[in-house]
Amino acid sequence: MFSGSSAYLFVLALFFLLTQGVAPALAATPAEELRQLVERGQAKEAYARGRRYPDQLGNPAFDFYYGVAAIDAGHPGEGTLALERYVITYPNNLNARLELARGYFMMGEDARAREEFDGVLKANPPASVRANIARFEEAIKARENRYRTRFTGYAEAGYGYDSNVNGGVSSGNITLPLFGPVVVAPAGVKTDDGFALVGAGGQINVPLSQRWSAFVGGSVDSRFYHRLDVFDQLNVTGFGGGVWQKDRDLIRASLSATELRLDQERFRDIFGATGEWYHQLSESWTTNVFGQYARIAYMGTNAVRDADFYSAGAGVRKVFSGAWKPTLNATANLGREANIRNRDDLGRDLYGGRLGLVLTPTAKTGLYGALSVQRSEYLEPDAFLATRRRDLYQALELGGSYSFTDALSLRLDLIAARNDSNLELYQYARNVALLKLRYDHR
Repeated sequence: MFSGSSAYLFVLALFFLLTQGVAPALAATPAEELRQLVERGQAKEAYARGRRYPDQLGNPAFDFYYGVAAIDAGHPGEGTLALERYVITYPNNLNARLELARGYFMMGEDARAREEFDGVLKANPPASVRANIARFEEAIKARENRYRTRFTGYAEAGYGYDSNVNGGVSSGNITLPLFGPVVVAPAGVKTDDGFALVGAGGQINVPLSQRWSAFVGGSVDSRFYHRLDVFDQLNVTGFGGGVWQKDRDLIRASLSATELRLDQERFRDIFGATGEWYHQLSESWTTNVFGQYARIAYMGTNAVRDADFYSAGAGVRKVFSGAWKPTLNATANLGREANIRNRDDLGRDLYGGRLGLVLTPTAKTGLYGALSVQRSEYLEPDAFLATRRRDLYQALELGGSYSFTDALSLRLDLIAARNDSNLELYQYARNVALLKLRYDHR
């Protein structure tokens, strides 16, 4: 019989022997360690862990996850080497060929990337994979176009409905400061109508050097209302500028001029200058900042509204992996519309933002939604109502598209907008629906 202390030592020794035999069997292999980290989205940790096992290079299971981790961690050269070894052993593994193509793309080896993408497409992968490949091919085409003069353009036509063509109040009976209850003239009460739309535009891009390019272009679009033809619109825009691009940075500067005509009469001109900087943080994250100046000039009796407009903002874009490939865009901005006719009651400060989501259910279909909010704080009390105006504009946009071919698509746009104001005269709601056929030349 064992004494108490002897029994304790015996059990302890037995436990030690058992765990020494079991622990190696339970320990994860290097490939398994990397798999777990990659699936948790910890690419940098997986890459660092993989570098501890140089003896595992050449092991197909290890090569696959090490290759994916290296590419995601920003080391595409090492990643493609590992995946090339894996593909030699398992040439029919579409996931590996897709990851290899992505690595080539990140290295700038577009020809090899396209070859691998085409190989995956020939195997008829799911729609989500085809949509993902289409994005890469668009990026490859854009990168190739940097080095040659090219023309892009579009033409579109459609039919729509506008619930509040004139931006009028919902009811003719409102209450105003100083005046109390008043009745708004019929011309100021909302009126709906249907309209036809036609538009076209184009842009020429000319590379000047490896990093510099120039562009010039223009667009024209018209709305023709059925009954309220006094609100028929014609917009004509011309623009031009330059682009500087290096690695993950792109800077664009442009000048533009826009003329708006209402019922064939010149109504407003806008002359603007814009600067933008885009920085790609990673394959899926892009940030940008922008600034803008514009001179807004009205015609006739509206000239009292002439103003200088200044704005600045920042945004971020995130492309998610997985089904439907969601793309999220968020932008925040601020600005000032400074009246130049000594009418500060028509000048305002603006603060706003926009949040948008784009989905790709299939290679031929797309969906989008966006929410915009803008706060306007007028600089001085209204000249007639002796009250400082404050507005809050909100708009929800929804839409979808179906591509018959790479160039021809059918699009549906729905917009529900509302402007709230502390002065009832400026409150309104507006809903617009538009169905249009569009042709794009890329």
